[in-house]
Amino acid sequence: MAKIFIVEDDQRTALLIRDNLQAIGHTCVTLTSSAHAIEAARAENVDLAILDVMMPGGQCGFELCRRLRADSQLYALPILLLSAMTGDEEIMHGLAQGADDYMKKPFAVQNLLQRVAALLRANADADAPDEITSLLNANTTKREVQKRVSRQDVFALACAELVYLREFAYKCGADARLKAIRHLARALSRCGKDIEDDTFAVGHMGGGHFITIVSPAQIDRYCKHVARSWKAHLPALYESLGLTRKYEEAVTGKVTGEAIPLLEPLICVTTRHPHDAMSSQEMFDVLIKIRSNALATGGAGIHVDRRS
Repeated sequence: MAKIFIVEDDQRTALLIRDNLQAIGHTCVTLTSSAHAIEAARAENVDLAILDVMMPGGQCGFELCRRLRADSQLYALPILLLSAMTGDEEIMHGLAQGADDYMKKPFAVQNLLQRVAALLRANADADAPDEITSLLNANTTKREVQKRVSRQDVFALACAELVYLREFAYKCGADARLKAIRHLARALSRCGKDIEDDTFAVGHMGGGHFITIVSPAQIDRYCKHVARSWKAHLPALYESLGLTRKYEEAVTGKVTGEAIPLLEPLICVTTRHPHDAMSSQEMFDVLIKIRSNALATGGAGIHVDRRS
């Protein structure tokens, strides 16, 4: 079972939560203020945090959530916020601080227990590498982005994928699709090592989608390096799949029989600048919009957020 961290200034509510969690086998660490919460969470090696939003004096639950997400030891900790503030704006604000879930007060105990169980299940593989690529998994990648946002770091975020991967898989099979995904994963990782960027991290978000974190000073170089490396590697990928002839046809346009699409990378980039208030979710939303526009106008290539 798990060790649950409860920060709640109302003693009756804190005891209600603690007693019900302990009744099903969990261990609980309870604080009535956020004053020493970070230190306590580190010392107790907790598995999940339940934070009240409205606490008298000191830091509110929103601020404590941000501090947990910015902490190098605790940034992956699942966080459930509790609050009597029930408006959509407050809920969205809480989630933007890095919380995994938000419950309104008063709450049903059984609902709370179900939410806790769901968060623990979802984060059971937090430290495990992605099964397909051995890169960071999707949850860890999101946590890594949130940590840097909470620390107010300056960094660039890039999403990468292979255009026409779905069509390629339809004609060449699931194994060929997985091989292409793994090859792109290795290319993204290798290019990150080549630029020797201390801020670099790359994770597999599922399917053929990847998220890369790079310093703004290196993002242009990195993206161009990935594009060049993939282009140079592509003949070897098609050859390994027995598709050398189809590759040559795709490159030259002289197609005989059924055409096989050419896998080209689409890379979309946004940057978090100094004093930028953009949350991690807003950064992901910007990348989604850039991707949508890119696919509508041709797809492959490097597409950068030009708002700044």
